[in-house]
Amino acid sequence: MTTTPTPPHVSNGSTSTNPQANKLPDGYMTAEMIAESLARITGKKSIPASTIRGMASRDQMPAPTGLKWGRRILWDADEVGEWLKKREARHVPRALVRQIQRNLAALDEQARATGNDARLKQGVRNAYRRGLSFQQIADAILVKNGDHHPTREAVRSRFGPYI
Repeated sequence: MTTTPTPPHVSNGSTSTNPQANKLPDGYMTAEMIAESLARITGKKSIPASTIRGMASRDQMPAPTGLKWGRRILWDADEVGEWLKKREARHVPRALVRQIQRNLAALDEQARATGNDARLKQGVRNAYRRGLSFQQIADAILVKNGDHHPTREAVRSRFGPYI
């Protein structure tokens, strides 16, 4: 009886001495590889692989394939590559984020002093269009009574109609 060899991307629970079984199949990426690429794009030192798995479970990135390499889940490299390109195009450099946040903080202070938040609304609209997330906008402004920063959901509900 002839047995067919198990492809390297299929996990059958056995440990193989075949060097092909230890090699990552072509066209696939692990969460660790995706995290490394995303860290490079965003300018961070590192991103945990668990972040990638969490993003995939929340549909913030392509879903993994049903294949495994050992115990690791695999993603299609082409899909992830496209997602990383889109993500890189949306990425706003940290220095620009800080500059926009300083501008928003000044507009927030002015709105608090004058009682007119029209310029703040315009500033939030511009910040969102330039690529800042609701969380980054929330970090720049204070709630109406001025004692803490709003949540990103509060920013979305307050400024959503103007964006």
